[in-house]
Amino acid sequence: MDEIKSDLIKRDQKDYIDLSRSEAENHYKTEESKVVKKKVVRKNVALNKVADFFETNIFSWVYHYIKSRFGLKHKFQTYELTDDKGIYKMEKSSQDGKEEITIALASDWATDTVESDLIGDLIANKDPDYTIHLGDTYFVGMKDEIRDNFLAKNCSWHRGSSGSFALLGNHEMYSRGISYFRDLLPSMGVYSKEKKKYTGQKASYFCLENDHWRVVSLDTGYNSVGIPLIEYLFKPKCDFRKEILTWLKDDVKIDQDKRGIVIMTHHQYCTAFEKEEEYVKPAEQLAEIIGKDRPVIWIWGHEHRLTLFGRYSSEKGIAAYGRCIGNGGMPIEFKNKLIPERVKDRNLKLYDERVYSKIKNVEIGFNGFCILNFMNDQLKIEYFDIKNELLVLEVWKADNQSGVITNTEINIISKDPGMKYNP
Repeated sequence: MDEIKSDLIKRDQKDYIDLSRSEAENHYKTEESKVVKKKVVRKNVALNKVADFFETNIFSWVYHYIKSRFGLKHKFQTYELTDDKGIYKMEKSSQDGKEEITIALASDWATDTVESDLIGDLIANKDPDYTIHLGDTYFVGMKDEIRDNFLAKNCSWHRGSSGSFALLGNHEMYSRGISYFRDLLPSMGVYSKEKKKYTGQKASYFCLENDHWRVVSLDTGYNSVGIPLIEYLFKPKCDFRKEILTWLKDDVKIDQDKRGIVIMTHHQYCTAFEKEEEYVKPAEQLAEIIGKDRPVIWIWGHEHRLTLFGRYSSEKGIAAYGRCIGNGGMPIEFKNKLIPERVKDRNLKLYDERVYSKIKNVEIGFNGFCILNFMNDQLKIEYFDIKNELLVLEVWKADNQSGVITNTEINIISKDPGMKYNP
């Protein structure tokens, strides 16, 4: 059978409604989607119906699920034996006369849907210098899913003209991270004008920097999947591996450097909507290096919402201004309601509850992305939705002598009452 080009058949957002974080369910969804794609290019003959039976659901699902749950994870890649230490100077990619260096961010984007294509196209139209995906390739980050979202000829992931990077989420780890490390990372990294290609992302963590700011992107995905059955008793903490902590201290020297810090991870430090979905261990590990009082901007995904927090710190964690941008491609369901006591405790400032559409009688919110604009000591962050509407604009300044960052401006551009703002 000649298979149709992978980028011509899209998934439907309705296939993602009520999707849990169960590995078993996500593997089932992956195998189910394979059958749907094959049916599109098959003729309706008896032989193919028999083939459908043997390919669909149970047999393939059981095989891949057992293989993923009881096989070894892909080896964790580091910078220890390379000259490349994963620290890169931000560079302007064009001579357009603008001084700003731009980084486009999307998280939970890789759904291979019409909606994720729209977000990809909007990002491409912004012509950013860098693009970063904060993790989760659905359903389980298998080879075909990595290909369809990031590698196929007409896929909609836009590679920034100076570089493109990808963090590791829990969904890629549902297939043990194999295709993420083996297939995706070699296609990413900084762009070499001399070699006219992307030089490869060597590890699942890295740092982009200028004279005033550092974007420190870290891996919470590798330790997001535990030992089968035992993980239901002892939930994974999504903590940083010791190699990352060593890199932060010895190479990045994050405890000594006084530039402003933007942390990026897949998993959230805090939430106002999911009682069991806070991951404080990474914040505690960072506090052991830089202390509890030095504030950072922390951008994450995992929770499928747009949410902004004021300064917050857990009992032993760092002080952070959290920004959740997990609305890249997954349908934004509002099934998790606001936890009232966390509005104050977590210093919740803004969340988006605007209704974009209905799927299966479920109200769905707006997908979106954000753009970071760096110019000298100023960082401007713009939050856009799937209609390319600018929702929020905030401006920060960094003092590279003291390590202090200051939020000098925040403008709520959208006047829609679905944008909930707590000044």
